[in-house]
Amino acid sequence: MSVQLYQTIKTPISGRRFAVGDVHGCCQTLKKMVEETLQITKDDHLYLLGDYIDKGPDSAGTLDYIISLQAQNYQVYCLRGNHEENLLQAWQAYDSRTFRLFVSRINKSGNLLTDDAQIKPAYLHFFKNLPYYIVLDDYYLVHAGFDFSKDDFLVHYDAMLRLRGSRVIPPNKEAVQGKTILHGHEVFYLDEIVQRINARSQTIPLDNGCVYTKPHKRLDYTKTGHLCAFNLDTYGLTAIKNVDI
Repeated sequence: MSVQLYQTIKTPISGRRFAVGDVHGCCQTLKKMVEETLQITKDDHLYLLGDYIDKGPDSAGTLDYIISLQAQNYQVYCLRGNHEENLLQAWQAYDSRTFRLFVSRINKSGNLLTDDAQIKPAYLHFFKNLPYYIVLDDYYLVHAGFDFSKDDFLVHYDAMLRLRGSRVIPPNKEAVQGKTILHGHEVFYLDEIVQRINARSQTIPLDNGCVYTKPHKRLDYTKTGHLCAFNLDTYGLTAIKNVDI
């Protein structure tokens, strides 16, 4: 399978830049963020940090919406998340019955499949073309993080999808050419996200667990359930409550 490893994007001459954390099938929440809250225009850049599918109520609707924005020439740039990677790996490894069970029952994303348990062609094309990271003039964007315990962190692609914890923190600014890293994947409470932003941290998390709106065995659901958007130019954070669940 051919994979686009990374994408380099120049800062727009006009327009704003926003990065949005994990959506996880919460299509109406993403629409509200894009159309009502941020009021994205075609001059703006919108970066989505991966994990568009699974857990939430409408994985297919989320992909349809993203693909439709791109088709209308909105400048929407999407990263590969571990859930997109997991789907592709399961599709290659499992028989059709097991694959349907994995997608429909376990991940609640049955609407991604055809009647014969194949990934719908438009979604398969979308998944296959997702890069692992994006390079901007002043930021690195990645789903989970870079493994800075490795000398060459830009070639450890699985870490970019699954890494958690202290290894995502660069040892110094020189390691990332002075760029700030934006990532999703690991759920942080809003006050933690705001603290990182206010401190101008080298790594800023943007996943508040949009899909977690009910009691959870590990997370305090009263502190999760928001979709977060970060303005790359003003360091402003916008967080809206989930409207899907």
